[in-house]
Amino acid sequence: MMGISKLSLAGVSLAALMTAASPAMADDAAQPTPKPADGGEIIVTAQHRAQSRQDVGIAIAAFGREALKTLNVQSSVDIARITPGVSLSSNVGGQNSQFSIRGVTQNDFNDAVEAPVAVYVDDGYVPNMQGQTFGMFDLERVEVLKGPQGTLFGRNATGGLVQYVVTKPSDQLDATLNAGYGRYNQTRIDGAIGGPLTQTLSARASFYYDRNDATLKNVYPAGAAGGTPVNLGGVTSPCCANEGNADTLAGRLQLQYQPSSDLTVRLVGSIARQRMSTGPYQQEATIAEVNAAGSVINSYAASPTETRAAIGPGGANYTGFSGSPTSRLAGADWFGFTAPNPALRQVSVGYASSNANWTDSYNGALHVNYDFSGMHFVSITDFKSFDKSFAMDVAASPTSFVAYGTLAHTQSFSQELRLSGSGPKLDWTLGAYYLFINARASDGFIAPAYSLFAGSLGATDTGIDLTNSFRLKTSSGSLFGQVEYEFVPKWKVIVGGRIISEHQTYDFASGATANLDPFAINPVTASSELFPLQPSFDDSRTETLWTGKAQLEYHPDHDLLIYAGVNRGVKGGSFNAKLPDGTPALPASQIPYSPEVLWSYEAGFKLTFLNGAGTFDASGYYYDYHNYQAFTFQNVSGVVQNRNARTYGAEAELVLRPVQGLQLNASVSAFDAQVKDLQIAPGVFRNVRPSFAPRTQIAGRVSYRLPVSIAGGSLTVNGDGTYTSGSFNNLQNFDSQWMPGYTLFNAGVTWKDAGGHYNLGVFVNNVTDKLYKVSGYDLSNLCGCSEEVYGKPRWWGVTAGYSFR
Repeated sequence: MMGISKLSLAGVSLAALMTAASPAMADDAAQPTPKPADGGEIIVTAQHRAQSRQDVGIAIAAFGREALKTLNVQSSVDIARITPGVSLSSNVGGQNSQFSIRGVTQNDFNDAVEAPVAVYVDDGYVPNMQGQTFGMFDLERVEVLKGPQGTLFGRNATGGLVQYVVTKPSDQLDATLNAGYGRYNQTRIDGAIGGPLTQTLSARASFYYDRNDATLKNVYPAGAAGGTPVNLGGVTSPCCANEGNADTLAGRLQLQYQPSSDLTVRLVGSIARQRMSTGPYQQEATIAEVNAAGSVINSYAASPTETRAAIGPGGANYTGFSGSPTSRLAGADWFGFTAPNPALRQVSVGYASSNANWTDSYNGALHVNYDFSGMHFVSITDFKSFDKSFAMDVAASPTSFVAYGTLAHTQSFSQELRLSGSGPKLDWTLGAYYLFINARASDGFIAPAYSLFAGSLGATDTGIDLTNSFRLKTSSGSLFGQVEYEFVPKWKVIVGGRIISEHQTYDFASGATANLDPFAINPVTASSELFPLQPSFDDSRTETLWTGKAQLEYHPDHDLLIYAGVNRGVKGGSFNAKLPDGTPALPASQIPYSPEVLWSYEAGFKLTFLNGAGTFDASGYYYDYHNYQAFTFQNVSGVVQNRNARTYGAEAELVLRPVQGLQLNASVSAFDAQVKDLQIAPGVFRNVRPSFAPRTQIAGRVSYRLPVSIAGGSLTVNGDGTYTSGSFNNLQNFDSQWMPGYTLFNAGVTWKDAGGHYNLGVFVNNVTDKLYKVSGYDLSNLCGCSEEVYGKPRWWGVTAGYSFR
């Protein structure tokens, strides 16, 4: 049992946290404790060296291989589901998702933009925000680090980072094979085999396959006015497929050369491809509210009796939008379409293909680790290539109106060098990092033949694309270092920093092109452009940025850590690529936007008790944001504005293993965030909440291994529940952009044989089949509607696996 002194220290620390940060508590989602009753200390590399999570003064969520399997984590972004303080933004019907940590988010769908939350796979940075969604396989663990992480990790990030640590080759033969079948004919197979090839050479090969049928049934043309969809004489072909299907295939090969215990050289190659339907959006009829200047200042869900096109001053019917009807059918969108009840999991969309959207990615890396003279040297050389083509129906209806498409090709090269050393009182790391990103992308409006948009531009029989094409090259070089020094017994100071030189070149063109493929955007080139839409733009700039960290830690014994510090994070600036939506083009001065700077002030403690059978961690923080990169979707496009912001919050996590085989986890996160003076319309400024930033998240989990043998093996029952409060899907914070809070429950049972080689399982996610919104786009001034994305329905599955270690 812990002593009175430790209880007092923890209590004083918690009281101070709650005074400094008034919302609730919580930390990372619960996982095995450093000294659990049944063994199995979880080790993290949050500071580029192996440490117990309880010995690191950072708010961390860590999930080992077995925990990921127990929680049925299948996609990279599933981590957000089980980690309070972490949420997701998304686009293209949820087919692309991005992490948000403590309200630090950006949901720009520009394919050249980097995320404020960095993602690393096997120490390699994922350079594009649209590349954060991928299948998970053959992982050792996943770590989520909250708060700015700019001093030690290669790419500066204001919100935090998520790193996926792969299982590496070893000198012991091991193999795994797992298979599963679930709802919507989900079929999942993954496996790996590794071991020695010679005395100094080992290898590991792993693969992953996951596919499922459509989750949304297309009932086209149901809901169309009079049962007849609006078009100009034809239907886009192929037509009317069900949506929500996906097919992913990936593989990884590693070769490791270890001529001595001091030197390890590892070569890695991986490949992945995804094939999906068009973006699976459902529709909701909405109505915009405008002020006397005709600017949209709010929007609402349309009532079943609503017949106005929009709400003007004094509640009058407003018809001043381009293409606006004089009125609408009661409760329908502008074209008379009434969408199916979203609980039916149905869409009614003419522009729908089962195999239109795809991504292809390739990665090659060389890792070198060398120990000499009491120091450790690391070199990581990484190359990534990412290609993508996505399309979706804008109005998510049977009306042949207009589609949105994006085509992207991103390549990156990075080189990181680190040198570190450890002593009785001093740990230090020095390094250099170089990153080059070459991002080429095109996005815009696809107007197929016979669509209303094509007809308005005189291209009824041929179709036409309204396209932005741009290239952003980023070269970033930095020097960094961090020192941890125990200046007196039990007291440690940590000081770190990074200096960054970043050069960017940007080229932008906007023009109309022929519609060569109804499900793919056609890039703008000198030969393809029919006529210009917005002025071309090019720019080049070099910026010097810096990050820093200063932290004080008190470690009275191995069971308690108390820490407090300040951290300066930064994310480089970028460029807007406003869509050709019919509104005036951005002036040249508003196309570039500035770097964002986040000053984080955080204090917390990590307490281990009951002889390692319990842990209690808590932290409180205050964020002071300068030039926050605020992405606002409006006028059927999106633009980033630099605004100031602030956030304060607290987190806590409790883990208990009171008896052998039983683990109880509870965690909570709460914060209040505000973006200041956001321009939501010309001349209209408001303080708003960040998008995709629920103020409160609560998670609980229980796992119990029965104390008796079942069929010669062990049976483990587990369940978890999460509560997520409401949030907005757009920074404007309009009424129709609100996504209500929800509670989800998941359950599973797993059997393992006594030898630990075979396992069988069954799981049910979203046990109550809760209908809940996770994303959306407000198009009230374009179609009198909004696109909506709902979370996965109840999903059951069975699994079987074999492992040899």
